[in-house]
Amino acid sequence: MDIKLSNEVQQRLDKINWDSLKEKYGISKESVTQNPHIASQLAYGQMTDLVRGTTPELSGVFSLRAYPKGDGSEWAVKVYTIEKAKTAKDTITVYNQPITSERVKEALFERTSWTDQNGEKRTGLANANGGRPISLMLDGRKQDCLVSVHQPTNRIVIMPVEQVRAYLFDKDGSLRGKSLYGVQFSRDQANALAEGKAVVISGLRKDGTEFKCCAQFDAAQRQVVACHPKWFQEALRAGMDSSQTQGKSQGQSQSQGQDKGKTTSQKSGQEQQSQQSQQQKSQAKSSGMRK
Repeated sequence: MDIKLSNEVQQRLDKINWDSLKEKYGISKESVTQNPHIASQLAYGQMTDLVRGTTPELSGVFSLRAYPKGDGSEWAVKVYTIEKAKTAKDTITVYNQPITSERVKEALFERTSWTDQNGEKRTGLANANGGRPISLMLDGRKQDCLVSVHQPTNRIVIMPVEQVRAYLFDKDGSLRGKSLYGVQFSRDQANALAEGKAVVISGLRKDGTEFKCCAQFDAAQRQVVACHPKWFQEALRAGMDSSQTQGKSQGQSQSQGQDKGKTTSQKSGQEQQSQQSQQQKSQAKSSGMRK
């Protein structure tokens, strides 16, 4: 079967030293390019899905990530093995620095089930990142980073926020036109995504049916992906999106405030009536004493 790759993907893959990769891990260019999805992941610097390989010590599956060396004319490939699955209760370190935020750890390892657009039941991580940046010492300075779990290998992956913003915005601050399922992100959505937040994307269509999805930046895939947080699934089951959910909450709060104001007004009126009654009784008593 003849696999067609785009010229850009092919040009990037041609910069990889495939002889070295095959000698060390038994992974050939042909074994990668026969899967267009994995080939594209490797070409764009993402951690790939699992690829079968062999070393003198072990035989199994690996994840690959390519990155430019020197002037960029040649790319090296880092090879990752599968790690033991982690939970929010474990001590999680990145570059020998612990993740201390419990909220980030809980978001990272929260699992859920959902039904995809093909009607198939899926199970996996609910969120594409920890929901907010963490601060790490990298290259001699503190940097805010988004942190994600690469599900095929269970590895923790980070990406500095400044690189995430460079993916979403040009140097002059204009949007780069990034999109998900053909719908481009607004400026507010792009800013939220760069902060690790999940945003709701509306107006998507499949087979003539309109649907919504939730999107978040994935540091392992180095791009915005669909995610499945529980709050979004609950909102969909309730027949509303997140903005409607927020509106309902605000409406309830406003209503409670109005009720409180009404109660206060009624109480104030009752107090005034009581004071007037006491004044009338006092005046009547005084008039009787003068007689």
